[in-house]
Amino acid sequence: MDFLSQPFSVERLGSYLQGHLADPRWTVFRAAIAFVKRSGTKYIRQSLLEFSNRAQVRLSVGIDLLGTSREGLLDLFDATPGGQIWIYRNNGPYTFHPKVYLFKSENRADLVVGSGNLTGGGLFTNYEASLVASLDLSVAEDASFLQTVETVLDSWSEQQDGICYLLTPEFLDQLVAAGLIRSEAELAALQQTVAAAGQLAPRSTTGAATTPQAAAPVFVTVAVPPPPAIPTAPVPEPEIEPGAFEEPAATPPTLPGIIPIQVGGVSSFVMTLQNTDVGFGQTTAGTARRSPEVFIPLAALDQNPAFWTFPQQFTPDAGWDATHPNHRRNGLGKLDRLGVPVRIGVIQAVNMFFNPRKKDFRLRNEALRSSGSVGDIILIQRVDPVNGFEYDIQVAPQGSPLFQQLQPFCNIAVPNSQKLFGYF
Repeated sequence: MDFLSQPFSVERLGSYLQGHLADPRWTVFRAAIAFVKRSGTKYIRQSLLEFSNRAQVRLSVGIDLLGTSREGLLDLFDATPGGQIWIYRNNGPYTFHPKVYLFKSENRADLVVGSGNLTGGGLFTNYEASLVASLDLSVAEDASFLQTVETVLDSWSEQQDGICYLLTPEFLDQLVAAGLIRSEAELAALQQTVAAAGQLAPRSTTGAATTPQAAAPVFVTVAVPPPPAIPTAPVPEPEIEPGAFEEPAATPPTLPGIIPIQVGGVSSFVMTLQNTDVGFGQTTAGTARRSPEVFIPLAALDQNPAFWTFPQQFTPDAGWDATHPNHRRNGLGKLDRLGVPVRIGVIQAVNMFFNPRKKDFRLRNEALRSSGSVGDIILIQRVDPVNGFEYDIQVAPQGSPLFQQLQPFCNIAVPNSQKLFGYF
């Protein structure tokens, strides 16, 4: 048993992987990694290519929280011409978050389980820690333990419709088109946006905003050892035929609910939920329960009506006098769009209502209204109807990783309301 720590140890996770990939004793390299970026892959792609040309490689990669980049996946794909890269994602408020690295030969195995992702920080400069176990496979206890580990790795690297898919160039393009994978330039710009959104005025002990004052910093910067030089041998661009994979897919897999449609440059809407969206209204005996509706501010509808297919796919409400001067808004009367196919866990119908005399655009569905609590964030993603539905909706509970990811995008205030919304 050994312990890897960084950034100040002589051997860090990155150098450990480089050394093992260069060691001819190992015949199998497996890993399950939450996040992969070129800042990390550039340190191992040459040694990984050489390893893949003589041994087996089978990796599982997460794509949650925009933690994995297009360039990182391309590096892994190009460096494993005879191997397999699997993409794992549970399309809910859950994160694929393991960091497991396994090297195996006929008689031995080295296993690393820790906190380091396949990023520059995860391999070298972040504060990370990992346990390293060296297993003697001639010992029954060690062999049994390895079997337990490989069973879990197997479950993360096999075809599971809607959950796990083998990476191919076509599938990578599909992930990019869906907005689940972005380029590193896009991620950098997004990070700057999030950082700018987080620049809040300091608060007094009473909670009130105060004028920023010059003060001594609470924390200081301490230099850490830089990563080693990047291997200079270039990685060739191999021409990979589909048959080079052990288990090629006959056609690119079709993922339910991730094929998007770009509307006005955006494909997602976020909004903080308030009591009007999740409460039950009247509870006194003999009074009617509030209709199961979520209220979208008219300011949100006005900002991007095409996202809601408004008003083109809406029809006038029967019996509504659209000509009455008090019943019109922007020249429109009361409009409805009924039975819109939406995935809220499962595909179901949502009714959309626009009333020019009200202050909200409403979505009516019981499952939708019951899915969150006050303060949660609702994420509505527009997808191509070829999926069998037009919107994918999920709620991010307060404090969840998805909530933290979406919160900076809820940056547009609604007058006389605590509700916030945004598009991206």
